[in-house]
Amino acid sequence: MVNSELLIRSVRPWPSTADTPPLDVHCRDGEILAMAPNLTCPPGAEQVDGRGGVLLPAFTDAHARLDSVEDLRAAVSAGATLIRWHVPLDRVRAALSARDEVSGLAEVQVVASPVNGVLREEDGLDRLDAALAAGADVVGGVNPAGVDRDPVRHLDIVFGLAEKYQRGVDLVLTDPGELGLFELELVCERTAALGLGGRVAVSRCTALSIVDEVPRGRLLDQLAENEVGVIGVDESLPLRELRQAGVRVGLGGGADLLERAWRLADRVGYTTDNLVEMCVDAASRGGAAVLGERDPGRGLVEGDRADLVVLPSSTVVAAATERPVRTLVVHRGRVVA
Repeated sequence: MVNSELLIRSVRPWPSTADTPPLDVHCRDGEILAMAPNLTCPPGAEQVDGRGGVLLPAFTDAHARLDSVEDLRAAVSAGATLIRWHVPLDRVRAALSARDEVSGLAEVQVVASPVNGVLREEDGLDRLDAALAAGADVVGGVNPAGVDRDPVRHLDIVFGLAEKYQRGVDLVLTDPGELGLFELELVCERTAALGLGGRVAVSRCTALSIVDEVPRGRLLDQLAENEVGVIGVDESLPLRELRQAGVRVGLGGGADLLERAWRLADRVGYTTDNLVEMCVDAASRGGAAVLGERDPGRGLVEGDRADLVVLPSSTVVAAATERPVRTLVVHRGRVVA
């Protein structure tokens, strides 16, 4: 039987300065019950030592690149307890089995991804439909224009299946410039038409980094209005502009989400501590919001989900810079790494 209570001794929640004092965190039934210095350990609760380390919400790999259940376990050890795994159609059943195998360690969302297109891949529509019928969590798509050469038909199929199976949508979009903007506008239109706000995300979004400021600003407003999330992978995502516009933003594509956050900060020239911390937040709370996690969400106040990671660093920025081995990883109030 899994212990329903956990007391984490001596951690410093989201410390922006090295002199942030430590406190204890009491978790019960998967949520943070109390945070204060010198808490009394309840009878029967598991007690672990955070050694004065940095306490962060556990990470979200919103676009995971994985091959096996061993890769999933490695992602958990690095602090990710919410993982969206893009899987080619011929590997969906194996991924579903791996998802079930780590169900107590992390929440895994399997995206049925037609990497060669829905229209151009042999029996693409039927195979995508079958993957969703088998239990895939999210309908995937890739470059409706660049791959399938028919963005309208591609999106009709993807969103039609989302409606049929009541699933979310995650599209990989690297088509550049005005073409990419056009596709994003189509995504926003379909999201609004089907009432899928909060359940649609676009990964990569290359067009956002290279188009002019005016059309980009207009599109950011559309993404925010229609609650379409954006997931950055390797590109120089305009994170600050996206967040200011009210767009939910997550990060993915790296074995270590702290490294992914640090790499984004470096690529876009974020040098101040508050901007680096914003990148770390996108790698944890931001990604969880994109993937549909709501109340209780992951955070660091009483009542939040007890999905946490502790690192032996002095500040959040130091943790992103050093990326040390994790001291503790907690999922739903249970130590998993």
